[in-house]
Amino acid sequence: MKKVIKTIGETLLATLLLFAVLEIVFTLAGAAPGASHFVEKRVIEDHLNPKKPKGEYRIFAFGESTIQGSHYGPTSSPPRWLEVYLKDFLPDRRIRVVNFARVGAGSYFVSKIFKETLAYHPDLTIFYLGHNAFLHGNRKNQILSKHGRFKYVLSSWAMKSRFISEVSRWFLARRMKLKMERPEDKIEFDVIETPPSGIGPENATPRNGPFFKENIEFSRQNFLSILNTAEQNHVAALFLKPVCNLKDFSPTYSVHMTKLTPEQLSKWENFYQQGQAKQGQGNFQEALKDYTQAYAIDPTYADLSFRLGQVYFRMGEIEKARRFFEEARDNDAIVLRATRDTLEALEGLKKERNLQLIDTEKILIAEAPGGILGEPIVEDNVHFSIKGHSLVGRALANEIASRNWIAPKTEWRFERERPYEQIAKELGVDRPFLVSAFLMQVNYFGSRFDNRVRMAQKALEMDPDNPRGLRYLAWTYWLMGKKDKALETYRRLAQVDPKSLQEVFHHQPDIEKAFLNKEKLPENAPVAVK
Repeated sequence: MKKVIKTIGETLLATLLLFAVLEIVFTLAGAAPGASHFVEKRVIEDHLNPKKPKGEYRIFAFGESTIQGSHYGPTSSPPRWLEVYLKDFLPDRRIRVVNFARVGAGSYFVSKIFKETLAYHPDLTIFYLGHNAFLHGNRKNQILSKHGRFKYVLSSWAMKSRFISEVSRWFLARRMKLKMERPEDKIEFDVIETPPSGIGPENATPRNGPFFKENIEFSRQNFLSILNTAEQNHVAALFLKPVCNLKDFSPTYSVHMTKLTPEQLSKWENFYQQGQAKQGQGNFQEALKDYTQAYAIDPTYADLSFRLGQVYFRMGEIEKARRFFEEARDNDAIVLRATRDTLEALEGLKKERNLQLIDTEKILIAEAPGGILGEPIVEDNVHFSIKGHSLVGRALANEIASRNWIAPKTEWRFERERPYEQIAKELGVDRPFLVSAFLMQVNYFGSRFDNRVRMAQKALEMDPDNPRGLRYLAWTYWLMGKKDKALETYRRLAQVDPKSLQEVFHHQPDIEKAFLNKEKLPENAPVAVK
């Protein structure tokens, strides 16, 4: 028995010594420490080496889907446009722009992966975050719970080893080469005819509750962590102020944050409903009277504030409209846009710690009809149009030049700036790309059916016989209960692409049944298509 124990001990010791030797060898060879799966994939895709070539200037972008490019990424995004402008303005400089932004990312995730990328020696970092503080997986309690799991602790330990990390990267690179890795930032479902994910009362975080305040403070601490990391590692950092669609994106879920008696609630509902009816008739003055009386009873209901904003906007009172649109954003109980509290946290750090904060609204406002951000420059709740990407990329280039980063401003050749249309074409922004992007956005809108219809029709205007576009439009009508319109669109699909129609029937037998009945065919008869 003693001999067995001795043999085991000697084997373990030899293994540990071998591991120590390998660790030293890989460290001396310049292998980077490990990082999250997301970062490792980006490093491999961009062929990013921890040994930075002499003269190379590295810019890393971090944040959420707005900076990632969303339905336009990776073809178009603010960092992608920045990269093009930098190549034009500084043709003799070696500059790399790497986009580490991720769909659904929160401030903790961004803070974490920023630290993981320091091994790749960024010179400048760009941050855009604040909209996703309350998304599932980004909340403080969920993150703390995740950190307590054994799998997370073990993974964190293994990532510190350069030997283990290098071997892991090798296997990941092989998997990517063999296309065995699934995309991590998919916006669409695999099957078009999938009911949209519901966002309901269980996701509500009204701003008068402690959970809301806790996560705003959590965001502030993460912003501060990013700033401290940048300062400690002598990395320049620029923050973009998160902006959103104020004018054309109604609140997702409204609640009364004021306690009302049954009598007060009855009066409030009466004024609110009367205002809705009059607004629908175009009688804005009368609607305003009813909405104002409802607001006097309870000013916390987000949709009421949004409707007051709409009325004032139609009446040309822009500042009042802005005030109510912002209230609607802040009181939305399901937070899908950065609120005033998040913006104040950033502004506070700007004053206290000299955080470099760029006013994104000033960059985009010229493209916002009426002077309030909304469509077409912000196409849904937070995502920019391609024109928005170009404006932000151009503004970032100007900001970098004004600070004499990369090169003195006198060396920048701004006269080489090319027209927006030329750069867009170079990036690959063409009709098929736009059609595909618009259809991805249909899925993003979830149960906002009017927006889904609008985006599907926008795609079909460019490509009338696009089977995917017809499926999205028909499926949206079906979800809305407009079955006649849905079946009419499916009949058009039958003429364009019978195979796609059969896929629809496979996933949604009820649609096949309705389609056959509408055509007055026996239920078991094959569909006749021409």
